[in-house]
Amino acid sequence: DVSSYDTIVLGSGPATLYTASLLSRSGRKVLVLCPGNDASGCLTFEQCKKPDLESKYRSVPFDVDASNVARINRQEQMMACALCTSTDYQGGIRFAQIGTDEDGHAFEILAVPGMGTDGLSTEPIPFVLRADTGTMGLMDDAATCLGDGWPGTGDDIGNSLSGAYLQACAGMNASAGDFFLSKVLSDKVNDMRSRSTYQESAIRYVSQFLDKCFPLNAHLRSLFAAIGMKEENINPSNTSMGPHVTNVCSSLSGEGMYYPIGGPRALCNGFVSVIKQCGGKVLTGVPVHELIFDEAKVAVSTEVKKEGEDPETPAPRCIGVQLSNEKRFQFSDEKLNDRKTEAVVLSMEGFIQTFIRQMPDSIRTAHKVPRGLPALREQRPVIKILFGLEGSAADLDITGADFYRLPGASLAFDEVDPTTGQPRLGEVGSMISEPQEAGDKDQVVALEKEDPTDIETKPATKSKKSKRTKFETGVSWMKISFPSAKDPTFPARHGDNMTTCVVTIEADDDFTMFFDTKPKIYSIFKDRAGDSGNRQRLLDRVQKDLLTVYPQLQGKIEHAEIRGPFYRGLSHNPERYAAKGVRADTPYPGLYVGGSDLTVGDSFSGSIVGGWLAANAIIGYSPIDLLYLRKNISSDLAEYIPPPLEVEDDLAVPYSPVTSDESTFPQEDDTEQE
Repeated sequence: DVSSYDTIVLGSGPATLYTASLLSRSGRKVLVLCPGNDASGCLTFEQCKKPDLESKYRSVPFDVDASNVARINRQEQMMACALCTSTDYQGGIRFAQIGTDEDGHAFEILAVPGMGTDGLSTEPIPFVLRADTGTMGLMDDAATCLGDGWPGTGDDIGNSLSGAYLQACAGMNASAGDFFLSKVLSDKVNDMRSRSTYQESAIRYVSQFLDKCFPLNAHLRSLFAAIGMKEENINPSNTSMGPHVTNVCSSLSGEGMYYPIGGPRALCNGFVSVIKQCGGKVLTGVPVHELIFDEAKVAVSTEVKKEGEDPETPAPRCIGVQLSNEKRFQFSDEKLNDRKTEAVVLSMEGFIQTFIRQMPDSIRTAHKVPRGLPALREQRPVIKILFGLEGSAADLDITGADFYRLPGASLAFDEVDPTTGQPRLGEVGSMISEPQEAGDKDQVVALEKEDPTDIETKPATKSKKSKRTKFETGVSWMKISFPSAKDPTFPARHGDNMTTCVVTIEADDDFTMFFDTKPKIYSIFKDRAGDSGNRQRLLDRVQKDLLTVYPQLQGKIEHAEIRGPFYRGLSHNPERYAAKGVRADTPYPGLYVGGSDLTVGDSFSGSIVGGWLAANAIIGYSPIDLLYLRKNISSDLAEYIPPPLEVEDDLAVPYSPVTSDESTFPQEDDTEQE
C-alpha cells in the first residue's frame, strides 16, 4: 500500500538514501525502491559452494562503488542535516582517513603506460598520490621523475609547471558550485547570470589545456590526464575540462581521502534510520521496469484547447512505477491532487536509465526527452570481480590505496616538424583499444544553442574497420580496490583472517554492444552475461593481472565471482555539460532526476551534491531563496533541528570491538525485502 507516500525514490547507495533522508526530514513521506538486495549497494558472494567458505563469507559486504570521500569537512557538513540525532551531529557516523602514517596516507596508485619511461612500456611505473605531502609532494615527484621544474620553498611554486597548472585548476574550480546550482534554476534566471569560469571550462576539452600548459613535456600531460579522469576510460581529447579540474582539486587538496567506518552499510544504516523515523520505508530487491504516466489527463487537456493555442501536447505527469513483476506502485488520487505537496518520483539512476530504459516508448516518442540528451553518450558498462583473500590487510601487505591502470592517459608520442623545427604534439591516450571520435568543439557550441530533443533508437551500421573491444591482460583499463583495508573496524566485524578485493573492468564485446544512436548507448547481452565459459576465461585474465600487480596474493585467493555487467552514467564529455536538459527537474511533471549525472560521475561527493540539488528542486526553492537569501534545504533543516547534546553513545559504528558473529547492521531490520 503506497497510498500514504508522496515521494518515491529509485536507486541505492549512500547518495540515494541521503537524498531520501533530506526529503523525509523536510516533511515528505518517502518510499525508497532499491533494485539490489542491499540498500547500501554492496554485493556479497552468491556462488560459494564450499561450506567452510560459505560460512566465513556469509553477509560479508563487498563495496563495489566509489565510497572514497574527498573534502571530508565539506561532505560532513552536507550530510549532517540528514544524519543529525539528538546526541550527535553525524548520527554516530565517523570517517577514517585512507592510508597510514608510514605511507603518507596514500590513497591512489596510478599506472599510466609510458609515463616516466622512455617509451610506451607495458609495465608502467606507478605514481602514488599521498595526503600528507599534498601539492608540494606532487610537484617534487614530478620534478624528480617526470622532468618538471623544481618548486620553491614554502608556498612558492618556483619553476614547477605542475604547480602553475594546479593553481589554474583551483581558480576554475572555485566557481563549480555556481555552475551546479544552475541545475535547479530556470533558463530565464540562468540566462541573466554571467557564465562562470567553471562553465566556460566545462564545455572545452582537456587536451586543449594540457597541450598549451605542457607543450614540451608529454609525461606531465599524461600525469594530469590520469589524475583528472580515473573512473572512466576516456582520453583528454574527449574529456570535459569541468570534471577534470574538480577531480584534480579533490585529489590534491591535501585532505586526502576518507572512508566511512563500517563501510557504506554503516553510513546507509544511519540514513535508513532517519527515513523510518519520519514514517518512510526502504524496500530492497525491487527493480523498476517502467515509469507510469497519467496519459488520460493529457488527452482531456488537449481536447479542450481553443483554436489558435499552442498545438504542442503537454507532457503527462509521472504518477508511479511498475516493477519487473508487473506490480504497480502508484500515488493515490489524494496525493496527486494535493496542491501543497507535489507527489514526485525521483530517479537517482541516471538520465539514460530513466529516459531510455524505464520510460515507455510511446511516452518518449510523443513527448521527447530533456534537451540535449540525444547528443550525449553513455559510459561503457563495467564488470565487478569480487575476490575473497585469506589473511588480513596487514598480513597481505596491502593498504587502502586504489590502483588504477589508465590507458586513456597513455604517453603521447611528440615529434619535431622537420621543416619548421617546432614540436608536433601527439595524442595522450592514443592506445585506448576502443576507437573514440575526436572531440568536436563546433558540435558543443551548436549543442548550447540547439539542444536537440529528438532521439534515434535504431542501431547504426557498424564500420567494417571497427575493432572489437576485449579485455587485454596488462593493457586494458582496470581498478583494484581493497575496501576492507580502508575500514579499521572490519577485522572486529568479520574476523581478522580475510580481506575483500574488488576489481573493476570495462565490459567487453562478449557482454555488451554499443549502439551509435541518439543518444549513444550500450545494451547488455543478458544471455551471454550468464555464459560460464566467457566468465571463466575473463576471470582467468583478470586474476592474472591482479597477481601481477600484487604478487603477494599468490595462493591467497579463496574464492572469486564475476558480477555484472552494470550500466553507468553519462560520459564526461563537454556535450554533457553543455546540454541544458541535464538538470534536476524534467519536462514531465512529477519526475525528477538526481545523482552524479548532474555533477561528476563515479564520485561519492558528486553523487551527494547531485542528490542535494534534486532535493532542493523538489522542495521548490526560488532563485531569490537560493541566490540571495542563501536559503535551501540544508539551512532550513539546520534551523529547525535542535542541536545535539554532543554525546557519543549512539555511534552507528562503535569503536569498541565486537565479535565477528555479531551483526551490527541487520539488513532485515533496516530495510524490507519485497
